[in-house]
Amino acid sequence: MAWRLAALLVVLIGAASTPAWSQDASRTRNLPGAVVRIVSGDTLSVFVNGQVERVRFIGVTAPEPGEGDEGGDPQGREAVLFVRGLLNAKNVRLELDAQERDAEGRLLAYVWLGDVMANAEVIARGYGQVVTGGPNVRYQDLLLRLQQEARAARLGIWRSAAPPPPTGKSGPSGAAPAASRPTGGAR
Repeated sequence: MAWRLAALLVVLIGAASTPAWSQDASRTRNLPGAVVRIVSGDTLSVFVNGQVERVRFIGVTAPEPGEGDEGGDPQGREAVLFVRGLLNAKNVRLELDAQERDAEGRLLAYVWLGDVMANAEVIARGYGQVVTGGPNVRYQDLLLRLQQEARAARLGIWRSAAPPPPTGKSGPSGAAPAASRPTGGAR
């Protein structure tokens, strides 16, 4: 009996001494950064860990703004202006999820300015559309709800879209049916 108590004590002490930096899936990884450039309505350049990183908003796609003489989508330019007004030259917190980088090497993050999540603001104001699927789903339900509200209010990219389908009829991902998705460059 004494040896069982001793073994239990060793296990408990070992668990209590696990370092905070250990790989624990339930822990949120946050990185402080400073926004240096707004690339598009869903992508930023952020100074983080001593270098400038391309950061893509998790769960958001926005219309392409175009560059230089390229026309781009007017709604994409509106999205850039909105994100620029919200985040340009600001200190932010990047909250990472399960997958930290996309196929293009961009850091994937929920971008926080104080207690405001930029990803959610872009969706709520109708400047972007929710991307579902993949391992990064921490705030997916929130983003889908905000998208539904923006679409019902016909904000941003939803101004010319068909009315939203009745609740519960949009399919398993909550995405709009292809026929009623906004047009004009949404990636």
